[in-house]
Order: sequence, then C-alpha cells, then structure tokens
Amino acid sequence: MSVTISDVAKQAGMSVSTVSQALNDKGRISPPTKDRVRRAAMELGYIPDSRARSMRSSRSHAVGLLVPDIRNPYFSELVYAVQDQLYSAGYAPLIGVSSCRASRQEDYYRILLSRHMDGVLVVPDGPTSPMLRTMLAREFPVVFVDRPDRTLPGVPLVDSDPVPGMEAALDALVARGSRRVAFVPGPESRSYTFREREQAFLDGVDARQGLTGLVVRQGFEDRPRAAATMRHLLGQGVDAVIFGYSADAIKAVAMEWEGDLRSRVPLVSFDDLEVFQLISPQVSVISQQVDRMGRQGVDMLLSMIEPGRQAPEGMGVDRRLRTQTLFVPRGLLA
Repeated sequence: MSVTISDVAKQAGMSVSTVSQALNDKGRISPPTKDRVRRAAMELGYIPDSRARSMRSSRSHAVGLLVPDIRNPYFSELVYAVQDQLYSAGYAPLIGVSSCRASRQEDYYRILLSRHMDGVLVVPDGPTSPMLRTMLAREFPVVFVDRPDRTLPGVPLVDSDPVPGMEAALDALVARGSRRVAFVPGPESRSYTFREREQAFLDGVDARQGLTGLVVRQGFEDRPRAAATMRHLLGQGVDAVIFGYSADAIKAVAMEWEGDLRSRVPLVSFDDLEVFQLISPQVSVISQQVDRMGRQGVDMLLSMIEPGRQAPEGMGVDRRLRTQTLFVPRGLLA
C-alpha cells in the first residue's frame, strides 16, 4: 500500500495543506516546520509524484558532497556528520570521492548538474576545477568545508582555526619539559590548511621562551622512510613531534621504536582518529571538531538554498565560519 500525503500529515501532526506547502516550498512555512515534515515523509517512505512535483518546484532535495578520500577516517567522519544533518533537514546526499584526481572531480561536478542537485559541499583538493567555476558562474550553491580554495575567495567556507589547539598542545609540551619540538606539516602543496598549521606552530614556538622548533618537510612518504626519519629526529635531540597530517602520524606510530623511546617521546597529531587511542601510549590530538564542522557546513548550504533560512551563527562578513580546534591530551601528556 503506497504512502499518501495524508499519512505524512498524520505522522507530522499537521494539516495536509501545511504538509503540501512544506514539501513543495510554497507559502510561508518556517524551516523547523519544513524539517519536521520532511523527516515524517522520509520515515514513512513517502515518494511524491516526480512529474507533478517538477511542475511545482525546481528543488530536488538532494545535495552533493565531494571528498578527496573516504578511506581517510577523518573524511569518513565528515561524511557521516553531513549525511546525518542532511537527513534531519529532509535532504538526501549524493557522495562523491575524487581520489585526489582532477578528472574524477570534473566528472562528479557534471553529474551534479545533470541530476539537478540543490547544492554541493566540497572539500577542495588540488587545482581549481573549471567545471566548479562554471557552477559558481551559474550561481549554483556551493560551500567549501575543511579547507578553502584560495583562487575562489568568495565561496562560503566552514573550516577550523588551528591556533587554539596548537597553543594548548605547545603549552602541555613545555609543561612536561620539552625543549626541541619537530613539526611535520603534511603535503603543503595540496592544501592551504597545512601551511596555516605550520604558521600556527612557528608562531607558537616563537612566543615561548626556551622552546625551539624544527619543521620536517620530507621523510614520511612511506613507513620505512617514516621510521628512518623518526630515528634521525630523535638522534638530533627532538623530544616531541607534532603532526599536521594524521596520515603521517599513523606511519610514525606504526614503526618499531628502538628501546623505550615510545614511552618517553610525546606525539601530537591533528585529527581525533580512533587509532590514536588504540596504541600505547596513546597519541594526543588537536581535534578540528569535524562533526560540528560538517553540520555547520550543511546549515550554511541550506541557508543558501532555502529562502528565509538563517545562516549559522558566527559566520563573518567574509562568509567564513571557523570552529575552534581543541587539544585533547592523552598518553604521555594526560
């Protein structure tokens, strides 16, 4: 037996007229009411007549999400937060993975346009996409999440500020007695975010007397080289290491440490991944609050799609919203 709009109205506790207007973006229906109706429709499996709907509204209630690599636990968590928030608002996600390939990124954008998505959340990766520029020229709703594309400064952005978490991590290391700290920034050529984290590290070291910093740009391409680089750093008197890129930290903690060095050298990494709690001693982290970032990205995108819907609180005039990184001490720094 098919679900009718009357069933949705009963489930939502509203009139059929209100439900109809909410589903078709008609009338003066508040965003919370629309969300309640769409949740009821999704829970019941209500499927409107797409032919009739296309005559009444240009909305598809589907949103795209493009990430570089879903195998990365950080992006997996971001995808989960985004799809959960979209579901709550009555939208369905179309998730794409570029695998850090420009050609795949272009194909995904073409699919978005051909399927009449309402908007897209993008984690920029690599050179700016020509197809993305075309989408923006057509005023297609786009929000960047996690990192900006510096060639497109006008696109709304939700990312994290590395300074609070970095400063708290350095304070904890100084309090423990660290005097020479290495920082591994990650693939800076791919993302402005990594360069920003490096600058937060350098500024933090300069502001703390008795602390010296060393930036390590190579040596973490694979596990054997990571192991050799770590041994070299420790031999040079480095007594703590901060990783700007969690993939590099994973390579470091996977190596066989010599003697009892693992029990004496604190490690800190950006991104609160589960693996960092499964080793001994645990790795301290600088959390970007990825769940909050993903949900705020959805809220920002929906404020562009739905007339009358408010943008998330805290968005600046530059259309940028920053979460505050948090230092989570574990293991040797707990």
